[in-house]
Amino acid sequence: MPESDLKDKIIQAIKENQTPEQSTSKHHKKTLYSIMIVSALTTLCLVLSILFINNLFSKAPPPGPWARITFPLPGTTTGTKVKITAETRNIEPGQHIWLAVDKPDLELCWPKSPRLMPNTGFSTTIYERGPNEPYRVSVYAVTKTLNDQWEDWVNKKQLGGLPMPPKQRRLASVVLVKMENT
Repeated sequence: MPESDLKDKIIQAIKENQTPEQSTSKHHKKTLYSIMIVSALTTLCLVLSILFINNLFSKAPPPGPWARITFPLPGTTTGTKVKITAETRNIEPGQHIWLAVDKPDLELCWPKSPRLMPNTGFSTTIYERGPNEPYRVSVYAVTKTLNDQWEDWVNKKQLGGLPMPPKQRRLASVVLVKMENT
């Protein structure tokens, strides 16, 4: 027992002689570690919630053929030269992908060369020489017959529009505004 009493007395003396700096230092370390742990857990929860929300609200592509025009955005003002960025997916064999400028009020379209590869992302530049007004650029999946007609029309550099394909052939479209003749 005398040894344990001595040990207790030594511990008590150390505590009594400890400077306030030393005791608060331990307290600060504990607080700092607690803050670091809470921060790390909060960051982890935030990252996981962002990933979950993105997956929750991201639109999965439909099971059939589809396209998405990612650039330019609807309502963008353009000149004659227009860069188009888009992608297509689930295009069946025998279908051909084209961009065309549509004029629904005239029920005509103007195919834009070149024909595009299906089931991939693409970026191309089209030239639109129509009047300074809103116009629609569409992505079409067309049959071989229509593809051949459009290729012939493009190769002959004809100016008059072609009849628009049926609406179900239009996979995506964007309305743009032409404002200059450059």
